[in-house]
Amino acid sequence: MASIISQVSVFDYSGIEILGDLERLQLAFAGIDDESLLSKLEKKRGIGRDDYPIRVMWNLVIAMKVFEHKSVASFRRELSRNAQLRKICGLNDFDFKKHLIPPARVFSGFFKLLASEQEEVDFIFDTQVSELYDKVEGFGENLAGDGKYLDSFCKHKPKEEQTDTDNRTENDAEYSKKEYKYTGTDGKEHTKTELHYGFKAHIICDVKTELPISYLVTKGNHDEKKALATLLGNFSLKQKKAARALLLDRGYDATELIRLIKSMHIHPVVDIRNMWKDKEETKQYKDTDIVYDAKGGVYFVELDDNGEPVNVKMDYKGYDKQKKCLRYAHKGKIYKIYISYDERIFLPIARDSEKFKRLYKGRTAVERLNGRLDRDYMFEDHTIRGLKKMNLMVSLSMIVMNGMALGKINRELKNCKPGEKVKGNLEGLRSLKRAA
Repeated sequence: MASIISQVSVFDYSGIEILGDLERLQLAFAGIDDESLLSKLEKKRGIGRDDYPIRVMWNLVIAMKVFEHKSVASFRRELSRNAQLRKICGLNDFDFKKHLIPPARVFSGFFKLLASEQEEVDFIFDTQVSELYDKVEGFGENLAGDGKYLDSFCKHKPKEEQTDTDNRTENDAEYSKKEYKYTGTDGKEHTKTELHYGFKAHIICDVKTELPISYLVTKGNHDEKKALATLLGNFSLKQKKAARALLLDRGYDATELIRLIKSMHIHPVVDIRNMWKDKEETKQYKDTDIVYDAKGGVYFVELDDNGEPVNVKMDYKGYDKQKKCLRYAHKGKIYKIYISYDERIFLPIARDSEKFKRLYKGRTAVERLNGRLDRDYMFEDHTIRGLKKMNLMVSLSMIVMNGMALGKINRELKNCKPGEKVKGNLEGLRSLKRAA
């Protein structure tokens, strides 16, 4: 059995926060296996003009993501003043060219070329994920999923369907409405509504490292539960074997989805909605003295000194895999709650257990990943139109994110024995950010 490298011996992250953009770019280059894509693109280009080679343009696209530019125009300005960046990406200042820096039209053409090879781009991401499973101990055991709105650069749907191909129209985006419920200062429940026009990224990430392992980009009105089912259906054998728990917010609270997750031998840790239309506080479990509430709390009904019924919280004693039931204790006696009685409320990890609460806190990992997409990869303020290009840009962001992590891992593992893995919280992998 391979020995495990400690976090301290492999990762000394004291200097991570002050990493410059150029060092982060080098990490990204080291963590992206792009040979298959580039060879295919070079073959497609053939023997035509090659003022800006495929590999140079690819380097520039990765650099544009690492250096956090929302537009080609701003990135070209960066290139014009950063000679070291030009050199790292393969632009030779001594080449005799009319334009040292590729014109905007060259970037546009290259993005179209990349979008035509989306499967090869996806293969890069899948290869990275497989490598992370091999090199990080416990990677992919606890997962978190969420859907994230990606508003189109266009703010409204065209009055008439337009078929122009100049990239200035938006024919793919759709409207979607999201509601938030909260309790106001008046003590009453209020609803806040947000209207989005654009797309949605459906993401599953590893909780420990906050790195993406699977994603799907759809139109804004696509159902999140169906998208998650698609992502789970696309899991590799390695992902299926590693997964132990999947953490989801109440938007995924649905019996069919919970059944699907359980069928994959993954524990669903899903927040719950109160869907009891009669507004009852508790319901009786079968023909017993046990009741449960809409959030999964289990109680034993006793009579007080005045003969009035009172609900006494029962002690959770674990899950019986063989009988598929939750075990609760009251006054020394064990009672069984079969999860098949109500699969939304009764999960294999009981909703009222400390384990459920502890695991569910990890769901914030995917929220922080979404925040990085907005802040560091410029999806909060972008110039992207169309589903095809949005999918490509999300893919490139995920590849760069995982690439920097793998670049760091591979750098530290160079002098280690084959088969050894990284262990620990990997805090530094979350901190591969631009220096302040």
